[in-house]
This record gives sequence, structure tokens and C-alpha cells, in this order.
Amino acid sequence: MSRRCRNDRTSKRRANTKVAGVQIFQRAGARRAHTSQYQHVIPRFILQKFQLGIPKSRKERDKEFERTRVDSECILYYDVATGSLDTRPIGKVYGVLGIYQDVHNTRNINELEHKLAHLESEAASIINNLHEALPWGALALKCSSLELLQKFLFLMHFRTRSHSSRAFEVDRPENIQAHQWVERILEADSTRSADDIWRHTLRYYLDSSHSELMRDAAYAVESGEEDLPEHIPSIAYRTYLDDYFLSIWEAAQGEEFILTHNAFGLSEGSATGCPALHRIFVLSPRIAVVLCNVRLRPETKRRRRSGSLESSLLDVNLTLPVPNYTAEERGIQLFSHQRSSWEMKIDSVVFKITKLTRSQTLELNSVVLFNLEETGSLTFRSATKMLRTAHAFRSNFPSSHLVIPLIAHLTTSLQSEEVSSLHSSVTSSAASPDEDFDPLSLGDLVLYVLLMQICSGRKQSPSAYDRAHFVLKIMAKAKAKPTSFARKISRKVRRAFRACKGDMEDGMSFAEGVNPAPLLSSIPSKLSSQLFELMIPYMHKRGVKMSGGGETLKVLQRDVAVVSFLQHASCNPGVWHALSHSSSEAPEILSRLFKKGTPADEFIAKFSPSKFSSHYNRAYSLRKVYGMAGPTTSPISQRYYGLTAFIIEYFDHLAVLGFPPEPYFSQSCKRSNAQLVHIMPRAHSDLLMKWMKKFLRAELEEYEYELGEDTLDETTKEWVDEMAIVGCLAWLGKHRRNMVDFILDGFPLGMNLELFEGESHWEYLN
Repeated sequence: MSRRCRNDRTSKRRANTKVAGVQIFQRAGARRAHTSQYQHVIPRFILQKFQLGIPKSRKERDKEFERTRVDSECILYYDVATGSLDTRPIGKVYGVLGIYQDVHNTRNINELEHKLAHLESEAASIINNLHEALPWGALALKCSSLELLQKFLFLMHFRTRSHSSRAFEVDRPENIQAHQWVERILEADSTRSADDIWRHTLRYYLDSSHSELMRDAAYAVESGEEDLPEHIPSIAYRTYLDDYFLSIWEAAQGEEFILTHNAFGLSEGSATGCPALHRIFVLSPRIAVVLCNVRLRPETKRRRRSGSLESSLLDVNLTLPVPNYTAEERGIQLFSHQRSSWEMKIDSVVFKITKLTRSQTLELNSVVLFNLEETGSLTFRSATKMLRTAHAFRSNFPSSHLVIPLIAHLTTSLQSEEVSSLHSSVTSSAASPDEDFDPLSLGDLVLYVLLMQICSGRKQSPSAYDRAHFVLKIMAKAKAKPTSFARKISRKVRRAFRACKGDMEDGMSFAEGVNPAPLLSSIPSKLSSQLFELMIPYMHKRGVKMSGGGETLKVLQRDVAVVSFLQHASCNPGVWHALSHSSSEAPEILSRLFKKGTPADEFIAKFSPSKFSSHYNRAYSLRKVYGMAGPTTSPISQRYYGLTAFIIEYFDHLAVLGFPPEPYFSQSCKRSNAQLVHIMPRAHSDLLMKWMKKFLRAELEEYEYELGEDTLDETTKEWVDEMAIVGCLAWLGKHRRNMVDFILDGFPLGMNLELFEGESHWEYLN
């Protein structure tokens, strides 16, 4: 809801309030009294993202307000100064009395407020679209929408309370550049203050479009007047945008971002001549938009010497926005004879949404908490996730005392909730409360006691994986009827396993009959975090609810489901193959769940490659051995899985950008029954591998760079590259068939190349 709409509605309510027996009615168009209003510095639509309970429509909120006279939109609010934690109405927090009111504007004292409300309304629509794009992992913005979002972010930083009260004080050292300009204005009108100049500048920004601001700055630079004080606002705007590129970050599964009074444009990191490497804007518990300094561009960052950049967020893998061109000019070229020319006319820009790991999410929250002030405030949505964030922050900054009262509040409130939740879950199949019952009739007593100890905090484990593995071991020994806790885990595992079978390739593995490898019972805490950051989204995408909620029992249930699924997957080579190349991080993480010398390792060691008639035939056979023998610690297998995932992610990214071009783009993508041919003639194989390597050369070089030191010889690497190409083609055939058709159309028509069983490419097209 925009601020203007909210104020109008509030005014109507007040207009119908009886005072001293007299009904006061506010006539339309009547001038409002010049009384200070409470005006938000954080937009209401942002605060609503942190709202407690289920969001209600405006009609529902109006009806409830008329009934209770209480605003139903509330958020959790931690007041640092008092150390108190409570719920407060959104309309009464993160604002200042009269911050936008211009007493010199006799026609409309709240004109700035109304102009901001209009900008917020447009920005809210874009940010809502961003949240809807989360499942797709990317967001396409028209240039006009991007410019509006950039302007909104700039003003979000400019309008903060601390900035507004200090930006134009002439005696502050950081304002020395604007000193003459401010003094000139103050001398011309002695009635004006630094706050008035701030409002004057805010009006300039609101009345000017993004293009006008950039043109004003360009004119100042071209005419050599950029140092003149009157050009400071436009130059500041242009510098703020030109020195940074926009990146969209999503919180890790099971984690959330937190909001503070100054979490808009929060500066983080430094480098020589650079005041901030990141400017952080928390827009919701799920999303933060981060302006990243151009020094962090991937190609620039690699060339910088170690230590030249100081930041807590350098390990976040950034991707640059990708421009799209107008429809008649756009084109992605694969083969030289398909190239076309176009003018650089940008129609829209695609942003890949960066999904943070759990540790990266906690690190960003730590940056926010590090900048928390003694007079500040803090808001969050989940108490459990906030407690985890606060503990992580305190472990890195033990001297910080500002969150100690918050930790105490959260710990006290959560303990009683979790114990009652455990009792409800374990006894869900019990008789009525007035009947006696035996805990053994509900489940194994050992399991019951163990769960009670975990939820109460008496039972601790080195890592979440260790805890889940131990619980799973106890569950396997339970002899009584399964509890609801165990049944829910079983349903999650079955559902994920069925979905994963759809990712499998048909055909028997060369390693059929090889014994499964047992999972380790204990792994390091860091590896445990990486594992769950990998597996929770993986299972969620396959239709399994993996949120975990805010309760220890639900989190434990989710973690046990992950470990149970891994146990089942390790017994099925096809499922393990699909899981292992599901992401670039999967191979290294999954291989560390087993001791070296797994049954698959032994099978691979005994394999002796024979002579093959073509590169394709060799790659097809080798991937059956190194990729489909089950859990293995072989470096060849790890490279194959990782490179296959890397190439698949690349093609997925192309699809987001509108590749392949029409008419292929509109064709069907899915062919679930597609199976690669087992054997390919040498002439066809040579041409296929030549074209694929040529197309993927840049990607293969990028993978080599990210992989770092590698112990494999060049011949083996070439074999693995070919294995990954075959693996990628198998995946494309099932999930991106239109891309395969586009690739194959680049081959000579008379070759009649057959890539999939039972069909010639050209017969398929005809």
C-alpha cells in the first residue's frame, strides 16, 4: 500500500471520530492543518514483507480496524536503546515526524511525501515481480523499470534519517565539497536550515527523471564544471550508479535477511580510492539488492592481487547483468554462418538471482548487525532464524553487546514452544488426554527420549549432519509402530526418490551388483552446512516441503529426511549420477560423505579401457564407468560430475536469455524418453566433438580457472571433457531438446547424424 493511500484512509477514519459530542467531517479539498505527521523513512510496502501472520487484503484490514480499532499489520521490533522486544504496528515504526514536510510550501506542505508515495508505488510493483521471479532464478527488467529501481534505491539511501540530518551541515568534514553551495543558499535565505536544503535536493531528485539526472551530470563533466557546487547532486547520482552494478541476492534456504533502521545503502568493504565495495539494500526476508563496485566484476576481480580488496562478502560469486536487444536485432550466435549484425539498442536487462549459502547469508546479516547503532532498531520475521543469526554474529564479534538482550528474549520464548511442539508431534496418535497411554505404543522410547533431549538442548552434536545421522540410526532400530515424526520423513524421502528417478537415464550401469557404500557417521561442521545448503533446495525443487519452519523438531525432521534420502540414493547408481551433477558444488561435497575405497572406487580401479572406434563411443562408455558406478571418491569422477553440471548451468543460463532464437525457442523442450545412441560412426563423432568443443571452449577454460590445481594429466582431462559433453547432450535431449535441434542444424544436411536412439535428427524435424 502506498503511503498516500494509507494517509487518505487514516484521515477519513479520523474525520469520523466524535470529539466532545461533535462530529467532525473533513471536506474534500480542504487544506490540512500544518501539524507534523509520522512519515516513514522505510517504505510501508518493505515493512509489510516482515509482517507477522498471514497478510490480509485492504478490505480485510479495514474491516478488522473498524471492529477492533487496532492496526492488524504488526512486525517484531527490537529497540536497542531499551533492550526490549515486542510487536508494533507498521504505521508507528521506522519513521520521523514531519521529515518531508516543507513549511515554506504554503500550497501543500506534504508535496514531497506525495511524490515519494508515487515513486514507491512504482518501485513496489518491480520488487513484487522480483519476488515472483525467485523460482526461476532470474529477472528480466525493461530499461525503464531498471532506471526507476536505480533511482528508488538511490533515494532510499539519501532519505535515511541519519543522512538527511547530516548531509548538508556545513561544519561536517565530509561535506567540504558542498560547503560553498550550502553557505550560498543559507546566506540567500536566512530562514532556511540544513534540513531545508536536504528537502530542496530531494525535490530536485524527485522532479527529475533518471535520464535527466544523468544528462545533467554528463553536461557538467563535458563542460568541465563537475567541481561546481550546484552540480553536486547530479554528479553524486551519476557516480553512485556508474561505479556500481546491480546484483540480486536471495537468502539461503532456511535463513532470512534482517532489517535495521540503516539497512538501505549500507556500505561494506573497501579498496584504495573506494569508499564501499558493496551497498546493501534489504528489501525483504528473502531478497537483498546489492550494488557492487565495478572492482568486483568477475574479470576485474581475478586480476587483482590478493589483499587489495577488503570485504566479508568476497566469496559471493557475482554475475553481471546481461542486456537483451530489441526483438528484431537480438540474436545469439553459435556457428559462424548463422551470425547477424545489430545495433547496440538495449531493450531489457536480465539479472541472475544469486542464491547465497547459509554462511554467506549469516555473513551479510553480520554486516547489518555490525552497523547497528545504540539508538537503532531491528526487525525480523522468524525468531529461530534471528537467534541463529545473533549467535553467529556474537561468535565473530564477542565484544558486541547490543544483541545480548535480544538473545535472552528469543531463547526464553523459544524453549517452551519447542518442548510443547515435540510433545504434540510424538503423541499425535495418542488417545484422548484423560486416557492412560504407554509411550512405547507411540514409538520407541529411546527415540522419544532422544528427541526430547535434542529439543531441550541437553543433547548436542558436533554438526547437524551428525545429529541427523544418529537419529536415523536410532529410528532404524525402533521396533514399535512408527511415530508421526518417522512417517513424515518417510514420505519426504519417497517423494524425492520418485522425482529423481525421472532424471535418470535408461540403460543398465556397468556396475550393477556393486555393493552400496555406507555414509560416514560424522563429518565436519562446515561440510555439514554445505551439504544441507546443497540438498535442501535440491529436494525442494523435486516437490518435497523442506522449509523446516522455526522449530528445532521440524528442522531435525528435515535434516533426517536429507540423510535418509542420501542413504537411499547411494544404493542406486542412476539416482546418484543424477544427484552428483545437479550442481557444480555437488561432486566435491558428496564425495566427502564416504571413506576412500568405496565399492565403486574398487570397480573403477579394475576397469581397463579398450580401444574404441570413435571419441563418442569412448566417452559414452567411460561415463558409464566413472559416472554411473555409485558413490566414488575418484578425481576423474569428480571432474566429470563438476564439468557436466557446469555446462548444464551454462545452457540453463542461455535459456533465460532467450536462446535458442526463433523458431527453435517456441518449440517443445521436454522429451523424457530421449536416449543417446550407444555407438556413433567416427566421422559423425569427430564433427560432433569438434563443434561442441569449439562452442564450449570458453566455458571449459572458465571451469579450469575455477577448479584451480588439478592432478589429472592432459589426456585424461580430454577424455573427461568428452564424457561431460556426452553427459550434457543426454541432459539436453531430455530437458532442452530445442537447443539440440539448433546445434544439429549447424551440421551438413547430408550427414544424417543420429544422436538419439530410433530417430534421425532430420527425420525427427520432418
